[in-house]
Parts: sequence; C-alpha cells; structure tokens
Amino acid sequence: MNHQKVVHFSDKDLDGESCAILSYLAFSNQEVVSRGVTPYTVNQEVQKFMEEDLTRDMYVVITDVSVSDEVGSLIQKKVDDGHAFVLIDHHPTAFPLASKYEWANVITEEAGKKTSAASLYYDYLVNQGHLTPTGILSDYVELVRSFDTWDWDATGLVQANQLNILFYMVERDTFVQNVLGRLRGDDVHTDQFVFNEIESILIYTEEKRINEFEQKKLKQMKVIPVEIDLEEPKTYQVGVVFLEQYHSTTGNFLCKNAEMIDFVAMLDPGKGRISFRTIRDDVDLSVIAQHYGGGGHPKASGCSFTGVTLKAFVYPALKTN
Repeated sequence: MNHQKVVHFSDKDLDGESCAILSYLAFSNQEVVSRGVTPYTVNQEVQKFMEEDLTRDMYVVITDVSVSDEVGSLIQKKVDDGHAFVLIDHHPTAFPLASKYEWANVITEEAGKKTSAASLYYDYLVNQGHLTPTGILSDYVELVRSFDTWDWDATGLVQANQLNILFYMVERDTFVQNVLGRLRGDDVHTDQFVFNEIESILIYTEEKRINEFEQKKLKQMKVIPVEIDLEEPKTYQVGVVFLEQYHSTTGNFLCKNAEMIDFVAMLDPGKGRISFRTIRDDVDLSVIAQHYGGGGHPKASGCSFTGVTLKAFVYPALKTN
C-alpha cells in the first residue's frame, strides 16, 4: 500500500476497538489514526472528515459501523476521484450499502459461524497481504468474535466474556497497548491469548460485582406490553430497565431469568440510547430496532431516544409500579 496514513473509524466496543488494534499491527510502517465512533455519530464524523481533513495519501477504513446512503454516495464520489476507502461490517442493516458500493463489505455469517467486524477485518488484512496470521492473533480474534456474537454463551468460552469485562475495566489506551504487546510477542511468545495475574484478579472481582448488579436489575425490571406495527401489529412483552453499563451480559441474564418477556429494553438516559436484547429465535430485534430508527443484529440491537421510543418504552415503565 502506497498510502502514508491510515485513518480508521470504528465502533467503541471490544469488537470495534479490536479492529483498530489490527490496523496498528498491519500498518505499523504507516501512521495510523484511530477515531472511535458509534452508529449514531459515524455519519457526521465521516462526512466532516471528508470535507475538512481527507487527503490523497490517506487510506480510510470504516469497521463495525455502517454509513447512511447519503454519506455512502459522498464516499463513492471520493473513490471515483482516486481516494481509497473500505468499509467492513457484519450488521444485516448494512446489506443495502454493500449491494450498491464495491468498497462496502458486509458479511453476517462465514463457514457456519456468525461473524464479527474483527474476524472479517482480520481475514481481509490477511487476504490483502497486510497481515501475517499467527496463533495468538487468531486466538484473540476468535475471543472477540465469540463474545460479540454471543457464541461464547453456548460454547462455554468464558474467556471471551472475561476479555470484554477487562476491556471496560481499564483505560482504553492501556488496554490497546497491553493487547498490542501480547499480539506482537513482546514479552512471551505463545499461540494463546492469556490474562496475566493482575488482570485475572481484576476480572474475578468484577465478575462478583456484575453478578450482584444483575440480581439488582432483575428486581428493578418492569414488564410492559408494547404493540409494534411491523408487517402487522403485534404485542410484545418487554422487560424495561434503566441500565448504563453491562448491556450485553445483563440483557442476556434478564432474558434468561424472566421467561415471560420477548425481549429486554435497556434505557441509558445519559447516552440517550435504548439497547435491545433477546434470547428468542422468533424475535428479530434488528427489524424492531430499524422500525424505531436504529439497527443491529436479530438478538442484539438498539436505537436512540425519540418521542416515539419514549412513548413506547420509557413512559409506560415509569408508570408501572
């Protein structure tokens, strides 16, 4: 690659940040600038970047988030003008973008396994000759994929969940640098990604705290009927709870321990977002979230607070005793 600078937009969760880690490894001879975004800010951030900062020596990477068709059209104009862009995502709501633009790659399943952005980006970098696969790299990417797709819960790969716990416990730059050191083999050469003693103690302590937290949220959760008009009106039993952290694990816990609900809606007023989770195969949250202006996966999706979502989920929960 002849570009001197890699600008990488990626989601701020473990999967998205791991994509940025892969860029640091693959393009160690170039300047890599990582920009954390969310599905709700990516359009504004990418458009502003193209208007103010984009130069021809840049290779622009977008992972674990998609862009609107309007921003996609702007990217295509830049590509037609000789700029280099690639988007890699695994959310089904991004399929329309991939069907329209060659630089957009969206795959939700590969070789019988659900994909993550990190697993797709890893394969892409290896296939493009930017990265040489190693045992520890493959092991780390599989941990990330297993957590992000929730396969770890079925397979019993608890280390994947522990990796996510650690990700949210330590300062972001510290996490990135520690992981990079291990993946490069700076200290110990091994084919497996393992936690050190301090990390193991931190994870154990946090797991106990999370367990207490989940029990508390189960007691606080309100179950309300919500009618959603997709192809036809249907009433869902929704568990609604105020929750500002641990959305994936707590959402899964609540669904398992409240069998009467179809899905859980976790309200985060600080971020103005609602996260949806389900363990049921007959509920497609990606469609439900899209109905409310959001998106995501069939079993894990989200949307923003709007007048409609406040009326559907927030106000009824506040009224419920």
